[in-house]
Amino acid sequence: MLSRIAEALYWMGRYLERADDTARLLDVYVHRMVVQAHDPHVGESLLAAMGLDPVELAVVRDQQDGPIDLWKAIELLAYDADNPSSVVGSLRLARENARGLREILATEVWEALNRTYHELDNHVRAARTLGPHLLFQWVRDRVALVGGLTDTVLLHDDGWRFLTIGRSLERVDMTARLLGAVPETADASRWSGVLVSCGANDAFLRTYGGDIDKARALSVLLLDPDFPRSVNYALAQAEQCLDQVDGGARLTSNGRRQAHPQVSAAAREVGRIRAELAYTDPVVLAQDLPATVSRLQQACAHASELVTQRYFQRVAFIEWNVDVGA
Repeated sequence: MLSRIAEALYWMGRYLERADDTARLLDVYVHRMVVQAHDPHVGESLLAAMGLDPVELAVVRDQQDGPIDLWKAIELLAYDADNPSSVVGSLRLARENARGLREILATEVWEALNRTYHELDNHVRAARTLGPHLLFQWVRDRVALVGGLTDTVLLHDDGWRFLTIGRSLERVDMTARLLGAVPETADASRWSGVLVSCGANDAFLRTYGGDIDKARALSVLLLDPDFPRSVNYALAQAEQCLDQVDGGARLTSNGRRQAHPQVSAAAREVGRIRAELAYTDPVVLAQDLPATVSRLQQACAHASELVTQRYFQRVAFIEWNVDVGA
């Protein structure tokens, strides 16, 4: 597979997941904050929930020339087409990456994503008039459609694996960002909102019933091996795809089994953080959640760099110098 195609599939997966996760988070938080819509600083709480640190918040505050209210935050996180982390910006970039993959993507996948792109402006105009909830619901439905098609009509070859690696790493990073914005004093109501924004509320209710606390919420969001949106599940899927992309070779050229099969640095990094997380008690995770979030974000960033270096690295541009005679 060409490096260009692998990279486009990887980022297509990341942008699709980013649009989905951002829409889920905003849908929950906007409904919770709408009673505080006239508070000039409520938008900063929403941006903090998206993982912006104080320095980044200060930059946004300067750009907005004043306090960030709820509607300014929604404009930045949902409608801004020039922001690659916004809902609209992520969907546009996902479609842009897919446009050069027509020979790889199944027709149904391309048509679903292309239709989403062309209908996006109409839904944004409606959202600005009627409120953002319908836009967020539509985005979640469209991303779910594209994701379902990629799993059911695409060949599960290396192209699908790169797309899945991108989606999995982005899901881990977005979940970590959300957990990092939850205050230490958060009550059951706040953790209920976190579960809903991650699509984990039903999984939690089936596992623990209605008694919500921090450790139980983290056991579902971080550790549950059977919940597809958990960090553990996403890391396991990324690790498996990375191993398969490398060939998963267990035999030597003469047919003998290798005692220590070759594992890529990216797969090793993902496997390390997954094993570290999976064998940690959720009560211990709850006691030092900021450190856990930091480790997850660093591991995802490092794994993404390793994937880029191994599979997407381009040859440096060579500039030819022509000697000019005196």
